[in-house]
Amino acid sequence: MIDFHVHPLLVREMIEHHPQLARAAREIFFIGNNFQPLETLLRELDVSGLQRAVLLPVETQRSRGLSIYTNQQIAELVSTSDRLAGFASVDPLVAGSPDHLTHAIRDLGLRGLKLHPSAQEFYPDDPAVYPLYEQATELGIPVVFHAGLSWAPKARLKYAHPSHFEDVAADFPNLNIVLAHLGWPWVVDVVALALKYPNVYLDTSALYFDNPRDFLRFAMTQQVPLSVFENSLRHQIVFGSNYPRVEIKNMAHEIRQLGFSEACLKLIFEENARRLLGENVRS
Repeated sequence: MIDFHVHPLLVREMIEHHPQLARAAREIFFIGNNFQPLETLLRELDVSGLQRAVLLPVETQRSRGLSIYTNQQIAELVSTSDRLAGFASVDPLVAGSPDHLTHAIRDLGLRGLKLHPSAQEFYPDDPAVYPLYEQATELGIPVVFHAGLSWAPKARLKYAHPSHFEDVAADFPNLNIVLAHLGWPWVVDVVALALKYPNVYLDTSALYFDNPRDFLRFAMTQQVPLSVFENSLRHQIVFGSNYPRVEIKNMAHEIRQLGFSEACLKLIFEENARRLLGENVRS
């Protein structure tokens, strides 16, 4: 079972080796939690009944003057535990980004691409980004997009509106894209994209204001009926916690309490994520 949306911003061992990561956590990601040993993250997985986590960086050197983990740093952290899988991030508006992605996948062993339109300040459907999508398709990797609201300072909503993802899904039908956070507040819009395009996946890392129980129930039973996810999108949802903004165990518990069938929960927590990672899954 896999958490497909984890940011390793609080890992104390990495901050000790790379002190600039502390500034990235505070000033760019806007997280104020205490830094913790890697063991804390692994125990969060344990108590949540999960085995692995996908770690997501964001390349914000151009837009913010500092990266939220470099690809090399993600690869360094992944090398410490077989329970971690790392994604790459590149700036799609910087020359050579397809080559940088290729290096991260083929040489560093990373498993996918993470893009954050709001923090990286680009529109996903900008034709200038298409060479990067072409390379991701060639590499056979998924792309996780931040979609909807971002807590990060200066991260404008306009870049991550669901309307900017449709051309990407339509023009690259062989590229699997994951729209994070259920695209909140535009949950209905991202669900419509997933219903129309089979290469569009959604992750459950919804951004809530009070507690995950009330928020997930609102997004996944009221904004959109649970039956739509269970019956029509069961193969296009992956579990994501958005740790450390949300504790993994809290998000996992509330997803399990929504009323999904056991067969659907197995798809959400395990099989869909493994397929995105290119792993063989017995149906």
